[in-house]
Amino acid sequence: MTARNAVVPFLTLQRLTKTFGTHDAVADLSLDMPSGEILCLLGPSGCGKSTLLRLIAGFETPTGGAIRLDGTDLTGLAPHRRPVNMMFQSYALFPHLSVARNIAYGLKGLGRSAASARVDALLRLVRMDEFGNRAPETLSGGQRQRVALARALAREPKVLLLDEPLGALDRGLREETQGELRAIQRRLGTAFVIVTHDPSEAMALADRIGVMDKGRLVQIGRPETLYERPVNRFVAGLLGDVNLIPGTVGETDGALVRVETALGPVLALGEGAPAAG
Repeated sequence: MTARNAVVPFLTLQRLTKTFGTHDAVADLSLDMPSGEILCLLGPSGCGKSTLLRLIAGFETPTGGAIRLDGTDLTGLAPHRRPVNMMFQSYALFPHLSVARNIAYGLKGLGRSAASARVDALLRLVRMDEFGNRAPETLSGGQRQRVALARALAREPKVLLLDEPLGALDRGLREETQGELRAIQRRLGTAFVIVTHDPSEAMALADRIGVMDKGRLVQIGRPETLYERPVNRFVAGLLGDVNLIPGTVGETDGALVRVETALGPVLALGEGAPAAG
């Protein structure tokens, strides 16, 4: 990573581990995330990405390691004391409350006038200002997703955690909502950590993608970097169709290895080279 592209840490995970019995759901994972970034955690089911999200939120207690946000150690703080919020895949809207009251649910200590103004602003932000009095059951999937997003943003978290936020939508609506989600994040500047198993969704949304496998962070970097320079076959196959060409490892030049193939020599990153950031 060059100095120009260096990450100024805002959220830091340091050697984070979560063990269930003998299974490491998250294994010795470290990463730094700057403020205002969209980071997508990508990987197959069971790779630990949702567990990692729950560790940051405080719903799970780490077996080891530390979580720091904006200079504060969050590791021992209860979920409600952390300046983070989480949006679940199911959206979890209260069916007996209107759209506006769903959004206002977490603003009880703010005062009626201030809470009302905040709800109105969020309804405008997600383009639902005409739906404040509607019941959640009368909304489409995309509209419920917007209400859930507004509710998650109501308390102005420093980091918003989103667990498969578009997974319940059909493909056409999912692609449309990707642009809306990114536009809202850019307007607010809130850091988003998004869990997804969909490589195309991660490529469309993320400033950086963190690829996970078996509880470990395999590679982290910009989408184009991971696509063009995957560190191994797993990352390459996850991000798209690949052609595998047999080769023989030859001379090493620093972090680069010369590989002899039927198409000629190719320079590749050696195993000891750092993952792209």
